[in-house]
Amino acid sequence: MSDHWHSRLYVQSAASQDVPPPYHFPKVTVNSFLWKAQLPAVQAYCDKFLNLGSREERGFEYRPLSSWPYLMLMFLDYPEMVSSNRLPEDTGEVPYPNRGTTSQREVFVSIPVMRYGNGTSGLFTKSEPNCILPFIVVDKPWSCVCGREMLGLGKLLADIDIGEFEFPDSFSGSVMMPGWKTDVPGEYQEMLPFLEVTTGPLLPTFRLGARPELSLATLLDSPAVAAAIERMGDLSNFVDYISAGLIPTSMRTVGLKQYRDAAHPEKAVYQALVTCRSHYTNVRDLRLYDEMDVLIKFHDFGSFRDILRVFLDLKEERPPGCISTSPTAAFRFTADVDYDLMRVIHEFPIDAGDGIVARPGMSDLTARWFRPIKGLFGKGARR
Repeated sequence: MSDHWHSRLYVQSAASQDVPPPYHFPKVTVNSFLWKAQLPAVQAYCDKFLNLGSREERGFEYRPLSSWPYLMLMFLDYPEMVSSNRLPEDTGEVPYPNRGTTSQREVFVSIPVMRYGNGTSGLFTKSEPNCILPFIVVDKPWSCVCGREMLGLGKLLADIDIGEFEFPDSFSGSVMMPGWKTDVPGEYQEMLPFLEVTTGPLLPTFRLGARPELSLATLLDSPAVAAAIERMGDLSNFVDYISAGLIPTSMRTVGLKQYRDAAHPEKAVYQALVTCRSHYTNVRDLRLYDEMDVLIKFHDFGSFRDILRVFLDLKEERPPGCISTSPTAAFRFTADVDYDLMRVIHEFPIDAGDGIVARPGMSDLTARWFRPIKGLFGKGARR
């Protein structure tokens, strides 16, 4: 095989469902529901899936972002999905953008976390906000493949329904996904109801929620607040403001991408933290729901409990059933979404046993200010 083909990051095949980023998705409709996160549960998630090994070895630690202790449940409807990856013309392959477009629906919970450097070595480690996704589901099988293999996201194939509820401009969304209803050995996996969301109509509306005086919409009706929003410029700035600049205008996810040993499933043969940026532009048509008139229900079945305890106040002694919650804010907007800047930021070392390191750890988290110094004096510096 020639050096030209060795330099290719991905192998393209018309028979493969893998489509490498970057992606461009125009006119995406986003319904978002925000409520307060369970910070101890978020820390437990970080410790289990991101903070592997010792703090000294990895040089960083992920923690909940206490300055913005909120999570966001998002329903996204993609009417058109385009691969914006450009291949050299001399490959003889049909470029991805020329293969047409497709559509999909996606649902996930996004929780902001912060990566901090640890100890002396942590001074040279880049600190930045990321987002974890305790669950993410899509309704297209190829999206599961690309999400897992390309982006490192643990996507599940689900049945996703999106439509109107009882009134015009209201919202109704539901998710059924694979799970086990109990923890009984030998039980078959099946499609189970996981989530339902219903809202009243978009504001302004003739229909008031249960406690209109407590609604965020009442605050935004204030002349002083309305004037402040007007001074901020456009709706994109407003969305950036209410989300503390983290969600949803620019969101860099972080997740654990790993492969297990087939003969010894309890062992990993590869573990790495992978990030990818989703960038929201041309944000428009921002409309609020009365959050007092929004109902969110999760189904607490056996295999769903590990997911739900990350973002709900789930008591261990609570019997299985439905868990209802109300958001702090609820809104809908339209935006163009781009997925890009995908990279592996940290590979964890793999222990082969008997003190043998089968795969050494690697990291790409050096702070920007320290990179020139590291390049001058570190390994690989020109002598």
